[in-house]
Amino acid sequence: MNPLSPSDLTQIAEHLFGMTGFFISYQDQEHVSIELRPSAPKHPANLLIEDTWPTLKNHRPLLHTLKDGTAYLFVNVPDQGMYRIGPVLLQSALFRAHIQDETYHQFYKVLPRTTENRLIDCAHLLYRLLHGEGLSSRDIDHVSDIQEEEIPLVSEAPSHTGVTAYRKAWQREQQIIDWISSGQSERLATTYSLPAYGEFGTLARHQPLRAEKNLLLGTVLLSARAAIRGGLEPDEAFSLSDRMIETIEAATSIAELRNRHVRITVSFAEAVKEIQALRHSPHVLAAIRYIQQHLYDPLSVSSISQAIHVSSNYLSVLFKDETGLPLARYVIRERIREAKRLLRSSDDSLLTISNRLHFSSQSHFSQAFKQITGETPTHYRQKTDF
Repeated sequence: MNPLSPSDLTQIAEHLFGMTGFFISYQDQEHVSIELRPSAPKHPANLLIEDTWPTLKNHRPLLHTLKDGTAYLFVNVPDQGMYRIGPVLLQSALFRAHIQDETYHQFYKVLPRTTENRLIDCAHLLYRLLHGEGLSSRDIDHVSDIQEEEIPLVSEAPSHTGVTAYRKAWQREQQIIDWISSGQSERLATTYSLPAYGEFGTLARHQPLRAEKNLLLGTVLLSARAAIRGGLEPDEAFSLSDRMIETIEAATSIAELRNRHVRITVSFAEAVKEIQALRHSPHVLAAIRYIQQHLYDPLSVSSISQAIHVSSNYLSVLFKDETGLPLARYVIRERIREAKRLLRSSDDSLLTISNRLHFSSQSHFSQAFKQITGETPTHYRQKTDF
């Protein structure tokens, strides 16, 4: 097989990204990279595997899964170098994540979610393209750093019923409603595992299984209403609810219900996301997703259009036609939505919040907040601080 030119290598990577949505990187045998777009995000932990790629045994593809559920796939290019697919976030590991640090949260939020089987399919396709021959499943090496950990059951959580605990529960509930109604399933999956209200009380205290089921039924109801607010048809929301309730009631042990709270909220958020995808063209949907993932970064019509590979004028006209809002106005609206979450869940000052969300000044932030919500940030925080 003739050596591939830099143009060929770039084109393969672009087509693979277009088909899968996975980040693609390439290094030659001298560890020199080709600049590919979009560039893969760097893991906040500054992992060695990011800079020093592994040596492949007998040129077999390698799938490496880290402790946090992120994964990288390495595929050899004969006598030239290596492709790296990733990082991606495995769906099987999503519900283990407990993310507190905002840097990690932003990293996980931009990663495509997938399954190990889909990565293996990707390895088969790319290997056949590059080597001109098939690959059996046993010819793919696997390395996993994941260590199974026990996750405490809701019924085992300490019981404390102070005002602070109830306030935190209410704040968490508002966050969940916002994320479901805007289809932000990735954020739900990587932010929390146990429901906050399970931390300070149970329903049917002397019947742990019934208590867990009751809490899950509450999560189903909350999620369904949030999804309806996000545009899901009531019939679809209640149909999904009925299926979940049947599964919950059929459970005979608490172990069967473990992590179900997150799965419920993510399922409803995914349903909302699908509805949003039907409403918008691919370019507008890509812009919306990019904005949601980069609220803490500088954003402009130019930077957004460049990131999704369309012209600024085209995106501006298309976005306004489909959403009814100018693109810049939509960015401000989404930043105000995030500011509301920060006002509820943190003690950050108004200046800190306005700076983090890239408002030009605290005054500009307060003015935009009042224009969109009808009240000042200070009044909003006082109202939620019961």
